[in-house]
Amino acid sequence: MKTIFNQLSVSLLLLIAVMAGCKKDPVMYAKGIESFSFKIKDAQNVEKEYQGVITDGSIAVTVPTEADVTELKAIFKTDNPRTIVQVGTEVQESGITIQDFTTAKSYRVKAEDKSTRSYAVTVSKKIALISYGFYKEDNPSLPTDYVGVIRGLQVEVALPETVSFLGLKARFTTTTGATLKVGGVDQQSKVTANNFDSQVTYTLNEASLTTPFDYKVNVVFLGKQWELFGDNLTVPTATSPKMAINPINNNPYFIYQRTGKGEDGLTIATDNRKVAVMGYVGGQWQNLGDKLGISDFRADAQTIAFNSTGELYIAYKDYLNAEQRGTVKKYTGAAWANVGNNRFTPMKVDYLTMAIDASDVPVISMTKQSNATEYPSIPQRGVYVTSYKNSQWGDATGALAGKTMFQNNLIRGLDGNIYLGLMERTTGANRPSMYKFTNNVWTAVGPTSFSAPDGLVGFQSVAVAVDKTGQAYLAFQVGSGANRMNHVMKYNAGANAWQEIGNGVLSGAVSDTFALVVDKEDDLYFAYANATSLVVKTLNKTTNNWNTERKIINEKVTAFDMQAAPNGSIYVVASLSASSKTVVYKYE
Repeated sequence: MKTIFNQLSVSLLLLIAVMAGCKKDPVMYAKGIESFSFKIKDAQNVEKEYQGVITDGSIAVTVPTEADVTELKAIFKTDNPRTIVQVGTEVQESGITIQDFTTAKSYRVKAEDKSTRSYAVTVSKKIALISYGFYKEDNPSLPTDYVGVIRGLQVEVALPETVSFLGLKARFTTTTGATLKVGGVDQQSKVTANNFDSQVTYTLNEASLTTPFDYKVNVVFLGKQWELFGDNLTVPTATSPKMAINPINNNPYFIYQRTGKGEDGLTIATDNRKVAVMGYVGGQWQNLGDKLGISDFRADAQTIAFNSTGELYIAYKDYLNAEQRGTVKKYTGAAWANVGNNRFTPMKVDYLTMAIDASDVPVISMTKQSNATEYPSIPQRGVYVTSYKNSQWGDATGALAGKTMFQNNLIRGLDGNIYLGLMERTTGANRPSMYKFTNNVWTAVGPTSFSAPDGLVGFQSVAVAVDKTGQAYLAFQVGSGANRMNHVMKYNAGANAWQEIGNGVLSGAVSDTFALVVDKEDDLYFAYANATSLVVKTLNKTTNNWNTERKIINEKVTAFDMQAAPNGSIYVVASLSASSKTVVYKYE
């Protein structure tokens, strides 16, 4: 009996011990923040910790002028390790979570009983530019207000391309006693105007400073942006790259002549300057065919186009046997095949351009060489057009026979018709003309051999574009030396006249390096190169003038091309002058 009693006693003690061990910890109701700070690198790149001052429900932290308060990681400690700290609905982790402290943030500490306590955290600077922007009240040309973002000593304001970046008055606030200057000129908020087509430096000073602070203000574009899509794509220099867009997948492809130094580091011999083709396939850039060239011999005057099913065609001037005649190839998906015979043109040619018509017939325009004697029905420097029907190339020059020209640009407009722009020489002077090919007949689009308002003769090249309604545009260049002027003309059918869009734009000594395209929304894009950059601008249909231009490449380019994809993206391929790199940019 005693044994049974002892066993029961032991069991009871064990049960009491287990029950005691299962007892819940006491609920902790504390929900205070004991410390709050930021670690920030100063102007000398030395990291320092800046402690906040906690007063009841507020925390104030003073940081240095150069600190970027838009991306700070708060370091905090609570008096209860079981609390949850939130900003809004986002849980905060000490030293990890990033917050923008441009404006005050509410940190909420939640205890186990779901009770909360909030702290208003403010970050300030003793000496600083506090706010910056452009406001409609100060700038009547603006459609609304545009508030800048201040990141340390960098300020960024985003504006639409439809407004001018020139002569804008900034509205700003600073800490008490601070002053701002631009180039030594005192700045007054809402009053002083500056041009923001390039970076503007504001110098901030205050009596206690030994060295003033420089704030860099950059105005950027809202909406679509130009982004690098391909960099350093070819080992040799890609001379005269020409681009086409696959209508099936909207991917860019380009043809180029291989010049400069090859993959072996040696200069490519003149007779080995072949053409090669590169495309964006399967999410990467790759050569189609041999990267060392797909022509049999030296080739140039290259051009490229897709048909409606995504079949790729190229054409070029073929130097084999010194013939300098046109050759066309088609990519079968695995190799390049001839379209007709090699060097099929009946004469030596220059300046080939190609388009594929609505029936998927390849059409090529070119110039008969100035010293060529073959095919006498076409004069020297005469226009020659050919198309590929019934498995053979045939003369499609028609009414253009007898006309002479320098360079030309053959396109399929968004209205489905074939158009030819040319720098015509028929009158004895270089002046642009445009022709339309319908029902196998060439007809002029408005007056031929026309001029811009300055009346000057053209140089050599033209670029043309036509939207879905048949609205035609043509770009060309006048002048010489360091005073070359680019003009863009729009055909006014009602007045039967070519009229200039806006004012001409100077490109310095850079000759005939421009392009013109229309996208799926019938928006017009004009790109041109000068000595220091590649610039693109779009037509404002409301004002019938140009929107603010964008510099997409901030260095000299030797050649480029621009094309619009069916989905609305715009692509530019360019050969850079200093590095000889080939790059592609995309606008979307």
